[in-house]
Amino acid sequence: MEVKERMMRKLTWMLLALPLAAAAPAAAQAPFNPTIANPTPGCTATPAQLAEVKRVAVEFFNPAADRVALADPTYKQHNPAFVKGAREAGMNDYDYFKSRFGGPGRQGGGGGRPGGPNAGAPAPPPGNQTEIVVAECDIAVVIHKQNRQDPTAAPGTFYEAFTFDAFRVKDGKLVEHWDTAVINPPGQGPGGPGGAPGGSERRRSGPSSW
Repeated sequence: MEVKERMMRKLTWMLLALPLAAAAPAAAQAPFNPTIANPTPGCTATPAQLAEVKRVAVEFFNPAADRVALADPTYKQHNPAFVKGAREAGMNDYDYFKSRFGGPGRQGGGGGRPGGPNAGAPAPPPGNQTEIVVAECDIAVVIHKQNRQDPTAAPGTFYEAFTFDAFRVKDGKLVEHWDTAVINPPGQGPGGPGGAPGGSERRRSGPSSW
């Protein structure tokens, strides 16, 4: 009798476990279908076209660049701080871009701002606005390297941080922009994690000065 009860319990557990065992392979084999919205599916570009897309995107970070001349009137902005600013000013993306980039770019590095919370602290090593530049079809991504003060360590202790700007380029003009910016609470300044649109913490030239 005791043997029979043990066999029944074992059979019951096997029956309960059977649906789970059958579902596991199905779950493991579920296809991964990422949604890639950009570049436009099916878009192609020659090596020369890719080089031109990269050239235009990189030129935006030239401190002497005429950034307004780089942008097309159809320019579309995805930086939420700039979208909000344009809406509040009653302007479209291109006109707001012109209002913010009407002069030459500012040269900068990757450290603290004069008079800011790190005033008087050791200056960080220079960053690199164009640490990584890649292009596919009509989109270029520019990854920036900054050296930031470690807030948990002594002054002069820096760490590397990376942000990006992505541009769509058409006929030699910037027509669309994405970056790491967010809308900060009042008092924290506009733009991305630590700065304005495009590359965040931009105490350097480029979109983060937006």
